[in-house]
Amino acid sequence: MIITILSPMKIISLIFLLAFSAYAQLLSGSNIPAIKVGSASISPGKIDSLTKQLAQAQAPGQNLPPETMTQLRWAVIDNLVGQELLKAEITKQGLKADAKKTDSLIAIFKKQFPSEAIFKQELKKSGSTEVEFKQKIENQLLADQILEKKIPYPKDPTAQDKKNYWEKHKGEVVLSDSIAGARIILNIAKGESAQATQDKKDILKGYAAQVRTKKANFAALAAQVSEDPSAKKDGGVMARFLPKDQGTEFVNAVKTLKVGDISEPFVQGGNKVVIFMLSERNDGKFESYEYQIDYILRVEAERSRQLAIKSYLDQLAKSYKVQYLNKDYMPPDAIGQ
Repeated sequence: MIITILSPMKIISLIFLLAFSAYAQLLSGSNIPAIKVGSASISPGKIDSLTKQLAQAQAPGQNLPPETMTQLRWAVIDNLVGQELLKAEITKQGLKADAKKTDSLIAIFKKQFPSEAIFKQELKKSGSTEVEFKQKIENQLLADQILEKKIPYPKDPTAQDKKNYWEKHKGEVVLSDSIAGARIILNIAKGESAQATQDKKDILKGYAAQVRTKKANFAALAAQVSEDPSAKKDGGVMARFLPKDQGTEFVNAVKTLKVGDISEPFVQGGNKVVIFMLSERNDGKFESYEYQIDYILRVEAERSRQLAIKSYLDQLAKSYKVQYLNKDYMPPDAIGQ
């Protein structure tokens, strides 16, 4: 199971961006507070609207199951409460945002709109002003500043960290000839010339270069350009399988790859040109698991940071009283409880 973990402030940032274009709709919900943080109130309408927008951002056009929506609602509530606690602390400390950083972030946000005029039009529709918008940006920067000072971001795992994890867990590895990864396919038309096939190889080399230089994500790229019909849905991902089942051409192309490597373009079955990115090789060698170990260590470090942030917010809640007035809007292990 792959769990995507966002820090509370990253989720707050996402919620802020989502809320901007629909702020007027958020205000149309019930005015009866579901939660109070100090003198600030959070309405059920605001929580429900943000939850729906967050769901649409994560799964556009899909109806998420009720249990998933509930978890998103808890995330929204935790982050709204966290925002209000941090705003109160910002006011208490008399903090001021860095003007250059504020202007830079505003400029980045404005670039998401086709023009300055459209940005102002949307701002007007939201019932907000440029001064209020700037204040939101400043609060965001200051909240990040407070959290970074109290709970610094985790450092990247070192080579020794990864080795130590491997030594502790290598006995749990199940050895097999299986691998996993993702591929991009360009089809070869019947009667196509050798030059046309070579051109497709060159195109695939260009795609691989984009991924290696971190200008593109392999799976996202596969969903856009691969001529395998299923790639648009699954990003060309091939779950654990045996290379021999894909034929000799495939075996020869991937046999020397290390996890994270991308193969040279090769012709498979005479009717397609392929590149393959290896994500898993179950051979019991440390280097084949290093990428996964790095990911695990980063997730564990971020989880520890989130627990530390929760502890800090609980402390702030002792100074700025948090009241959950509606039990349907009180998460398990709610902040301040």
